[in-house]
Amino acid sequence: MMIDIGMGSVQVGECDVMGHMNVRHYVSRALEALDWLGLELGLGPSYTREHGATLAPADQHIRFVRELPAGTPFSIHGGVVHRRGNTLRLYQEIRNAATGAVAATIVTDAALADASTGAPRPLLPDIAAATARLKVSVPDYAAPRGLRFDPPHDALSLEQAVELGLSLMHKGSVQLAECNEHGLMRADGVISRIWDGVPNSPARGVRQQSQPIGKIGSAALEYRLVYHRPVRAGDLLTVRSGLKAVGSKTTTWAHWLFNGQSGAAVAVAEAVGIAFDLTTRKAVSMEDEVRRALEEFVVPSLSA
Repeated sequence: MMIDIGMGSVQVGECDVMGHMNVRHYVSRALEALDWLGLELGLGPSYTREHGATLAPADQHIRFVRELPAGTPFSIHGGVVHRRGNTLRLYQEIRNAATGAVAATIVTDAALADASTGAPRPLLPDIAAATARLKVSVPDYAAPRGLRFDPPHDALSLEQAVELGLSLMHKGSVQLAECNEHGLMRADGVISRIWDGVPNSPARGVRQQSQPIGKIGSAALEYRLVYHRPVRAGDLLTVRSGLKAVGSKTTTWAHWLFNGQSGAAVAVAEAVGIAFDLTTRKAVSMEDEVRRALEEFVVPSLSA
């Protein structure tokens, strides 16, 4: 059975231009809850202070089920799905505390990592008892739909991304506010950089030309995030993105984050998104003309 690992309410500063909590803050709040789950596993703050290691996400699948507007109270619940070697598969769900409805589900493959360097550490030998006590199953409504969640492909290099024609969406440098106390960027910084770059997509204008200004927005339905290597405060980051597929209502993107100096991939995300009516708060079907125009942007064989 899942245990309570988080509680709070959505703040105005956590909401985006669409009027609901931004994807970054779903991840940020889930990370806070992961710390409480770590405590139940014997990996709480005292363990981190003594041994310099903490649980860190390596691979995540997220489904966004319902919106959370400003002021909404929420609770977070979770447990351990299974252990594979030094990796724990963890399950979390964020619920609207006023209605009990599930707002988001997060399945995370996490490992013990050095809090200062991000280097992997072995799990505690006696963690089996705690994982058994926290055993849960991933419910059907949290299973992948538009995205896979099997082992990731090899990482692209920046050179390969350029050769594939992936669009430059973002350039920046990592700030201390995005990092833990040791200067390593938190996982929510990855999705934050992606979302910051989305308006720069050359495909964005295709949908905007056919939609009434101020009446149509966009939202993420599903994300898969793979964290390839640690990122430190001061590192340069660049994001290059490509369109994978176009459906009747959805678009599927792959976003690659690279170290701007070395060109090495630090993370990748795949995302399924929709356009939705800002008045009815429902998904909007794509016009045939728009779909055909978007299909021109599809990059064949693009994957994470």
